[in-house]
Amino acid sequence: MIAEPYSLADRIIRKTDELKSRRSGFEKLWQEISELVLPRKADFTVRQSAGAGRTRKLFETTAVAAAETLAAGMHGLMTNPAGKWFSLNVPKFKDDPAVAEWAARAEQVVSDEIVRPAAGFATNIHEVYLDLAVLGTAGLYVGWNENDDSLLFQSRFLGELFLEENAAGRVDRVYRVFKMSLDKIVKTWGRACLPEKLASEYETSGDSGREYEIIHAVVPNDSYEKGGVFQKPVASVYVLKDERVVLYSGGFEEPPLFVTRWSKACTEVYGRSPAAAVLPDIKMIQEMMKETIIAAQLANRPPLLVRDDDQFAPQATIPGGVIRYTGEAPKAFVSGANSNVGLEIMNEIRGRIKSAFYNDRLESVEDVRMTATEVLQRAEEKMRLLGPVFGRLQTELLGPMMIRILGLLVRHGKLELPRGAAFGDVKIEYVSPLSLAQKHLQARAVMQTLELAQGFLNVQPDAAGVFNARRAIRTIGEMFGVSAALFNPEEEEKAGV
Repeated sequence: MIAEPYSLADRIIRKTDELKSRRSGFEKLWQEISELVLPRKADFTVRQSAGAGRTRKLFETTAVAAAETLAAGMHGLMTNPAGKWFSLNVPKFKDDPAVAEWAARAEQVVSDEIVRPAAGFATNIHEVYLDLAVLGTAGLYVGWNENDDSLLFQSRFLGELFLEENAAGRVDRVYRVFKMSLDKIVKTWGRACLPEKLASEYETSGDSGREYEIIHAVVPNDSYEKGGVFQKPVASVYVLKDERVVLYSGGFEEPPLFVTRWSKACTEVYGRSPAAAVLPDIKMIQEMMKETIIAAQLANRPPLLVRDDDQFAPQATIPGGVIRYTGEAPKAFVSGANSNVGLEIMNEIRGRIKSAFYNDRLESVEDVRMTATEVLQRAEEKMRLLGPVFGRLQTELLGPMMIRILGLLVRHGKLELPRGAAFGDVKIEYVSPLSLAQKHLQARAVMQTLELAQGFLNVQPDAAGVFNARRAIRTIGEMFGVSAALFNPEEEEKAGV
């Protein structure tokens, strides 16, 4: 048997260093964007101390507010805990009333577990949406909080994540680099995980406060065989980088760390954000606002024009002050610049920035002349414009996240599957306002067909036989997110629905 040239720790360290070198260009871009749009996360190429001021480059906050509005809008339209945004069903047993009742109960259990304060879903999913809007790439960890016996959601700082795609273009290998103190390492994995040098140091002097760099590799388990006792389909390895030793190795039934992108170039792994697309405008308005502030200061406190031989008391140039001078009276300098032109240009730039962050589509426009139908139609049109983004989020984030949540709840006894059903039989559908807006167009087509057919039915009533009214009602209800428990399966069975 030929020994491998590198240990597992060495291979993970080498891979992480390789991925880090590949994304250096993105780190510069993220740093520049963060300083202007999300300054509290501007730690990619510059490490700032705790409590340091992070708004030194900001003279105007349109982009900051626009990004927050987009993140809040996405949360409200896609995963609002106050409303129903997903449904469960088991197509294999769709005619079984007991399974329909189970689906309704399971939806409530999952919703209750997600919104538990200990889970931290609302705050962390908002951070994910904010990272998407500003940086274009975001990471979310879903695990189990043993202390509170609940789900655990944690957004991950993009600066810690190094990504690798599979052949299908999906991120399936994530290497997270972070730091922990010796005391936290021992509390997490036990003293036995430490190499001899650090173990003796910990025994003699305890925790010195120094933080050690750790790499957490979450990758597919290439040696996994389904049905094995100890192996898991997803491998999880923690490596103490400087010591080049494995602290812990284990696995997960489902990937616990999900990475999603706003949009991406076909040759790039990391995503591109609305902030990156409008970065020139963001930089321009900062410079223009800086110049406008200077111009305002010059207008309010202009320099004084005096002759070389004249004398006056500059300390007296305050409101209500007295200027004593000798010679010709000093005159205020007037530049003649037209500040209104600059303000008009800035307002135009602000509009472009808000449009890039979808603010014009998310904010409601009130018009007393609009009917209720027009209001609903415009709202649906705005939401459908976010359809491509929602499609990527559903594939890369929401779908895997919900599978992970169901798996955790089943394994921890919070949820039981219907008798005879396997985990893979459960289907997840999204019924958030944004997802329903994609379906409303088809539902409206069904309703318009029935309305237009009414004239023909008045002439020939027996022509109504071409319609399956029960199926039409069921289809429209599903498109509007009506729970399956509302429908009577016995009536549907009679009608062959």
